[in-house]
Amino acid sequence: MTVPKAGYKGDVYIGAVKIAAATWTSTGGERQMQAVDELGDEVITDLPLQIRGGTITITGNYKIDTDVGQKLLATRFAAGTQITDLKLYVDQTGGVYLTPDETTTPASFATVTNCRNVGDDKSGIGTFSATLLMSGVLKQVGDTEAVQIATEGSHSLIATEAELVGSLLSYGGEGGAINCYFEWGLTLSYEIADSSGSSDDFTADTGMFGYLVAAGLAGEKTYHYRAVAKYDTDKFAYGADKTFLTPA
Repeated sequence: MTVPKAGYKGDVYIGAVKIAAATWTSTGGERQMQAVDELGDEVITDLPLQIRGGTITITGNYKIDTDVGQKLLATRFAAGTQITDLKLYVDQTGGVYLTPDETTTPASFATVTNCRNVGDDKSGIGTFSATLLMSGVLKQVGDTEAVQIATEGSHSLIATEAELVGSLLSYGGEGGAINCYFEWGLTLSYEIADSSGSSDDFTADTGMFGYLVAAGLAGEKTYHYRAVAKYDTDKFAYGADKTFLTPA
């Protein structure tokens, strides 16, 4: 996921209500790719880059007679409301923004911890600042988000069979089908690619998918494999290379 740097300028919305054309910054930490055991030592999951936790500081200007956004902020502040529909735009024209990730457990949200009008001038322009506490993860939404796929792991190994597991992490801005499958082989050239059948029908949503290599493997061999996402006719995204050793 492409993560914006602090100080990005872009519109800030809560739902359909524009708060301001503002400068916003985030102190959230970036969680890097790492291995996490999720399925009893059998499948290792690669976690994507995320902005987790931290505070969001928003400063901007608004017309004194058009203060709907500031009033909404003040209402959410007073009520301590959990905001799940916050939109921090990175590219207003392209429709790219960061928003709390509703798919986490529990769902991510932001809370307004400070909101104040800094002042106004004789031209009728007001200046405000607000601070929000982020609970959970900010994800990127928009057409520039890349398709992301992960090679999760392998298990149920015997001399001639292996079950491969992958995850489609992000559908990106793609509107068409995304075909997910695996490549594997004895070298990094991945001599075999399964591009049809049970590992090629995961096209509707993000999540895990698997494929059983039921024949063609040899015992006591180290195989390289990776997950592949094919989209937009001839574009590809690849998971990391991993290996498994077949037993005798």
